[in-house]
Amino acid sequence: MKFLMLPILIACGVTAFGQAPERARGTYAENGKLISLTNLSALSDCTLQNGVGKVKSVKVEDGRAIVRLEDKKKKEGFDFEIPLERLERDEREAIFRDLVKKKYPLRIAGYSCDSKTAVAFSVDRVY
Repeated sequence: MKFLMLPILIACGVTAFGQAPERARGTYAENGKLISLTNLSALSDCTLQNGVGKVKSVKVEDGRAIVRLEDKKKKEGFDFEIPLERLERDEREAIFRDLVKKKYPLRIAGYSCDSKTAVAFSVDRVY
């Protein structure tokens, strides 16, 4: 019985280290355009922040994109940080070509932890 436990523990340890890192998931329209990204960041205890509006500006620095949304009706602005390291290479190229562009309407949800910029976990195109 003692000898059986050792191989079981080793097998569990090997499978735990062999897991691939979590990746974001993209949703594509029938025409091949990227319309949504989910699972951009891990779960958090911070407060949720949702923003709907048109993209005012996009800045890319250090593996993240800082996106500014503006809602003209409510006269509000939202800043979101989109972590790019969880994206596959194809989706990293498609995000700026199809989804996050100036004047495109987006809905971004994220976690806000003691800062003005929320870390996004979901980005959706609004039609």
